[in-house]
Amino acid sequence: HQREHMFSACAMPVLAPASVQDILDFGLHGWAMSRYTGCWVALKVCADIVESSATVDVDALGVQVRIPQDFELPADGVHIRWPDPQPAQEHRMQAYKIYAAAAYARANRLDRLVWDSPQARLGLVACGKAWLDLRQALHELGIDEASAQGLGLRVYKVGMPWPLEADGARRFATGLEEILVVEEKRQIIEYQLKEMLYNWRDDVRPRVIGKFDEAGEWPAPHGQWLLPPTGELTPIIVARAIASRLARIDPGGPWQARAAALA
Repeated sequence: HQREHMFSACAMPVLAPASVQDILDFGLHGWAMSRYTGCWVALKVCADIVESSATVDVDALGVQVRIPQDFELPADGVHIRWPDPQPAQEHRMQAYKIYAAAAYARANRLDRLVWDSPQARLGLVACGKAWLDLRQALHELGIDEASAQGLGLRVYKVGMPWPLEADGARRFATGLEEILVVEEKRQIIEYQLKEMLYNWRDDVRPRVIGKFDEAGEWPAPHGQWLLPPTGELTPIIVARAIASRLARIDPGGPWQARAAALA
């Protein structure tokens, strides 16, 4: 499980569809991204999504691929050629190809803001199956888009968990007090988000939590997880985590009765 860490070690961008429609659309984006970047592109699919049915749009022109205009590829291209010594391949990968993947994700809005609030304080991030868990968790708490605005929630759907596209992630984080990253198994978005924000701007310093709360990962005794990296992540687990964070910004809110029933 969780091949994203292996793919990232091999410098392979990872797309994480959250629906059958996403599988089709991200499949087309995967081909286009590979051609643009010279990278192999991974598509992470889970049984919950693959073994399901849906009404989908199969219009061949439904996905309009946008070539990034804010990124300059090397004059000799990004693809392998002969001869192609290892140092040249390494330089091409580290200096261009991964950043080209991020530029592609930015140009094609693979990551997007779904809900926002004029006074956003708490941000929620998820991708793939975890995105479905997050949306169901919000439903279980009785939180829709209108009530999310009143609560100060901002919700961000990530389509490419690695490499995480920095410009969109930073815009999402600006103004927030805290970000809860909902992801399956071990952290991948959470670690990148912390790195992108840590040295960026002094006025953008949200708490970034996920597997552990603000006490952090390393001093915590084994098993004290906010969102466990073991077993299956479920909407109820996610709802409890969201409720624990909402209690800090909206104590006694109408969502609390729903949260108590999930305890």
